[in-house]
Amino acid sequence: MEKKKEKHFVLVHGGCHGAWCWYKVVTELRAAGHRVTTFDMAASGVHPKQVDQLRSISDYSQPLMEFMELLPPNDRVALVAHSFGGINVSVAMERYPDKINEAIFVTAIMIGHDLNFPTVTQQYVNGFDSGLDSQHRFGDGPDKPPTSVLFGPRYLESRLYNLSPPEDLALAISLVRPHP
Repeated sequence: MEKKKEKHFVLVHGGCHGAWCWYKVVTELRAAGHRVTTFDMAASGVHPKQVDQLRSISDYSQPLMEFMELLPPNDRVALVAHSFGGINVSVAMERYPDKINEAIFVTAIMIGHDLNFPTVTQQYVNGFDSGLDSQHRFGDGPDKPPTSVLFGPRYLESRLYNLSPPEDLALAISLVRPHP
């Protein structure tokens, strides 16, 4: 029987989250014999930057781009994006096509020619359900567009963790951070 080839999965989290959100997936992939890399995007998870220190999507994506840059020449990865992480993976696909075997978008944003970052941002701000307890923050002043958002417990429970065990919701509530 032929042995399955080990893959190297790189898991990129979504907005307000960090590498911690992949804990179950990491366990399953490693148990199946794969290599797995997770890390926090800038100002996410345990990354030391704060959201108000980020000036661009490049600042936010820096941890993924540094990782991709340092990959050995023959190490090709499977990038897995969730939600906002799709923007980071889309950029990595353009910059490092020779280092990627495949990209997997799990309910993730996929940037392209007709769907660019400013368009996504505007659609998000216009469609955000402010009737729940998430908070927009206005670091540039109340008359400017929001600079970050923090998902509240009710938003997490009703929109993101509505099909998850209560333990996962409790973990998310305690670990989410503002997202640029």
